Amino acid sequence: MARHRGKLWYSGSLVAFLVACSPLRLLPEGEKLVAREPILRGSALEEAPPLYVRSNSRTLGVRLGLQIYWAGQILTESPKQPWQTLRRIPKMRYYTYKLGYALRENLGDPPALLSMRAVERDVALIEEAHVQEGYFLAAVQAQIKPINEREALVIYRVRPGPRWHIKELDVVGKDSTLVSLTEAYLRTQILPVGEPYRLSRLDALRADLYMFLLSEGYQGLSLSELIWEIDTTIENKSFQKPAGFLRRWIGTDKREQLGCIVRLVLPEGHKRYALGRTELSIHIPERSPLSATEVAGILCYTEPKAEAILDSRALIPRIYYPPLGYYDQRAIQASQKALQSLEVVQWVGPALSRQANDSLSVRYDVVLRPPIDLSVGIEGFQSTQPLVGSLPLPGASANLRSAHLSLFRRGWVLRTRGQVAASYFRRSVNSPLVPLYNIAAEVSLSFPEGTLHLRGNRPRPLPLTLTQQNSSLSASLQDIRQIDFSRRYATLSWTKQTKYFFSDKRQEEQIWTPLSLTFVDSRFSPSFEAQIEALSPLVRTLILRDYLSRLTQVSFWQVSTHRNYFSATRGSGDYSSLLLEIGGWIPFFLEHFLALMYPQADSSYRDNLLFNRFRYGIFLRVMGEGRWRKALLGPHQQLHIRGRIGWGQGMYYSLDLPFENRFFVGGPNSMRAWQFGALGPGRYTFPKNLFLIPGGTFLAEVNAELRQSLYRGIQLVPFVDIGNVWFLASTLFEDPRGLFLKSPIPGIAGGIGLRWDFSVIVIRLDIAQQILDPATGLVMSQFPIGAERAQYVFAVGYPF
Repeated sequence: MARHRGKLWYSGSLVAFLVACSPLRLLPEGEKLVAREPILRGSALEEAPPLYVRSNSRTLGVRLGLQIYWAGQILTESPKQPWQTLRRIPKMRYYTYKLGYALRENLGDPPALLSMRAVERDVALIEEAHVQEGYFLAAVQAQIKPINEREALVIYRVRPGPRWHIKELDVVGKDSTLVSLTEAYLRTQILPVGEPYRLSRLDALRADLYMFLLSEGYQGLSLSELIWEIDTTIENKSFQKPAGFLRRWIGTDKREQLGCIVRLVLPEGHKRYALGRTELSIHIPERSPLSATEVAGILCYTEPKAEAILDSRALIPRIYYPPLGYYDQRAIQASQKALQSLEVVQWVGPALSRQANDSLSVRYDVVLRPPIDLSVGIEGFQSTQPLVGSLPLPGASANLRSAHLSLFRRGWVLRTRGQVAASYFRRSVNSPLVPLYNIAAEVSLSFPEGTLHLRGNRPRPLPLTLTQQNSSLSASLQDIRQIDFSRRYATLSWTKQTKYFFSDKRQEEQIWTPLSLTFVDSRFSPSFEAQIEALSPLVRTLILRDYLSRLTQVSFWQVSTHRNYFSATRGSGDYSSLLLEIGGWIPFFLEHFLALMYPQADSSYRDNLLFNRFRYGIFLRVMGEGRWRKALLGPHQQLHIRGRIGWGQGMYYSLDLPFENRFFVGGPNSMRAWQFGALGPGRYTFPKNLFLIPGGTFLAEVNAELRQSLYRGIQLVPFVDIGNVWFLASTLFEDPRGLFLKSPIPGIAGGIGLRWDFSVIVIRLDIAQQILDPATGLVMSQFPIGAERAQYVFAVGYPF
């Protein structure tokens, strides 16, 4: 009974708040609210332009944002009681104004008052939008329709009139060289002659022409000097009205398709500059260059500390020159981007100066950063659901990163990383603590393009597509101590990375790893082995193979491309990647070679044992990923969607993928309501506290989150995760609950998170709740919300 009264009290308080802050009740005298968004009738536009007249947003039919605004207005400016008295109390004055300001400025929606000035600006805006689409005689009439004493509806009635088509496109100008270059360029383009007049199409053509003229040496030319001139006074004999009522009735009346001539008026008095001398100024922020030397035709100004950090010859192949010899802004921008690709380079600023004989010289100011970089990170974690277990695992981790950004003065990057994570586990409340740890160390050495052989470096001609190449060698060691087993990894890999920068702002990255070797050594306790022996035969075989000493050799190729995804916030963006991986081919051919040439050296032919010691697998793995971003109501509201799908298959006498190359879901960047590897395969569930992570050979996952900015980089993010992993039919995992064809049921989770975006770093806190567990069904119908069915994720960076 008391609980029922509490609900009635809360409901009554909410209704009283909504009534007290009613927009119509607090509206100033003589003002009217715009009831709904303005209506355009008769418009010929495909998309309505953004209008000045607007209405307040509604949530379930209620102007909640406007009511919150009025609540803040009452707290800060109302002369009535008790608000005026509340603002006079010294200890309450600050909090009253602070709360009112937050409600009014950050959470509230200001009233959308009807303004005749805004209506007039909308009329001019709609007419201008029709003119830009070729409706030169468009007329707009605004109608204000009162709904009640305090609300009105705005309707714009549009009469577009006839639409003009482009009959001819000419080039006019007094500079014969400029006119000939423009005509030669336009002959290579698809011109909109015969199409309806559309200013956006013409402006895109003008922008491309402007970039072409800049590449031809017209450095002082500005885009605003290229002017479109429209002539609608020509006779339209070829656009006469055809006879016949039926043709006019079905919409093929040619009377309204009028023709116009579009002329491009070119400026005069601009010089065509050639590219002269190129210079490099290399220094650290606190010093200026003192000496000058000429390297490969480029004058390099340096100072002693900069010379000790980087050899100037490592910068020479990053200088691009235009092939025709004329000044080209694209060559300057490409050189600036290539110089900044070296990690030891902090900043690059090009400067132009005029010389005699109509030539320009360019000087690149290259500022170097200190070559030694150190960083330390410490974090704590507390999980409410260990891997298929039910007890919490508190712990902490620390990492130390160091880097030398210009080894041997060549721009080589040497990185080292060490990380230690410690935790503990207890099987029951009264059982002793079992320490757990994870120790990892990694060393990598990167070789940027053009830094291996400095003697023959020369400037390069500007390519159609800018590329950046980087090769690296890496070695890592990892030691993992779990409850009943321990595992050690040793990895050695060689990678070549190539980035492509296209003219449409799309970037592509290709990663080719010819060789990657991983040695795995595992140990487990007798009690753990006894628990595994209690499983079904094929599942037991699969798990035991995961904990045997083995060798994993992988070669893979990955390509990814993106446009306006990572840095842009307006419009839409996309990202896609494809990974093709083949493993075990080197041990496979080596084993066959030994069997043919030296049979006595390897008696383990066709049993996946190299030198009678190292077990390996032969497999093929493919994974694709796609991401899409869309700004909904503006840059402050972003919808992000990611999808992943992967497939792997053992080959020859390898029935399954090695443990390190299987697919896993869960963790802070995947299915956030489960720990890493705790979901799947399919509906299969391992006994608790075994800490078994089988993974799967088939992956399907979709993630979506809505990032809503609130205040100064703080974001509120609701999200949904759907996905799972499975095994295919031809595998050692025979249980039908883990096979895709038998149990294609994904896991579903949802939650809400907070993001703190500080530009240089993003901190996020996510609370994820399981909704559908493939093994047990709907969580909310069988289990309480939270507890083992929830995860609290504290991480750095966005999940995708």
